[in-house]
Amino acid sequence: MTSPVRHTRRAFTLLLGGALAAGVNACGLSGTGGRSITFRMGLRTALAPDEDTVGVFTTDTGWRVELTTARMVLGPIYLFEKASPLQPQALLRRLGDVLLPGAHAHEGDFFSGGRVLGEWDREVVFDLLADAGQAHVLGRSPGIAGMARSLSLLLQPPSGALGAEGEVMQGRSLFLAGSATRAEVRVPFRLALDFPPPVELQRVDFVPIQADLDEEGFFVLEVQPHRWFTGTRFERLVVPADGAPVEVGPETQVHRALSVNVRRFDAFTGAWEPPEA
Repeated sequence: MTSPVRHTRRAFTLLLGGALAAGVNACGLSGTGGRSITFRMGLRTALAPDEDTVGVFTTDTGWRVELTTARMVLGPIYLFEKASPLQPQALLRRLGDVLLPGAHAHEGDFFSGGRVLGEWDREVVFDLLADAGQAHVLGRSPGIAGMARSLSLLLQPPSGALGAEGEVMQGRSLFLAGSATRAEVRVPFRLALDFPPPVELQRVDFVPIQADLDEEGFFVLEVQPHRWFTGTRFERLVVPADGAPVEVGPETQVHRALSVNVRRFDAFTGAWEPPEA
């Protein structure tokens, strides 16, 4: 029997994958459409501003966080033609569409992102600290040449498709461990997040990017863990008397803040690296 997790993931993948195929078939090499291309897709953990170590940063609430474990399940990833509706220029265009109706979408449109120009249609377990800020190459991706201005991705529990790779997650979507320090107070912590169906609650939408996709380039999805901890109040956690890490549960402010922030549009970004000449 197919589980709800697999059903929603498959539906999302088929719909968006169909949008990419429709874009390729409809646009081909003529009109405003771009040509079919193949490029590499990868993952990287972004450094926080003014930091030179991955997973180390200071929050807006004054806590110095150092992550010692950070693993997550993510994917599929889809790159869209249109800008995020949360960007100022996109908001102006949307206002223009209301005031001056008559423009109609390309037949490859899906959601509000327009054509799908590129995709990674699988899930992956990503160790945010493993590669010290270097890009982890996922593989080669089909796409359409052109400027991608936004992306969407899924966060979810590991499925059986990951096999042994997913066992390290123990059925969870995200594992974090480390310490938070402010003045003389140190709070060691461990935390796990789950992102169960429906798919609307697993999706991270409207991530702004500027990626001029072309043959044999490299698109890197950049994970921004320092932004996940915005507004976290570690002073509200009680450290055990023996100094063991606090198990940060869903009843805590820190857990709730992370659960919201990880799914925000600014929790991720993307960078395009053209092929070497």
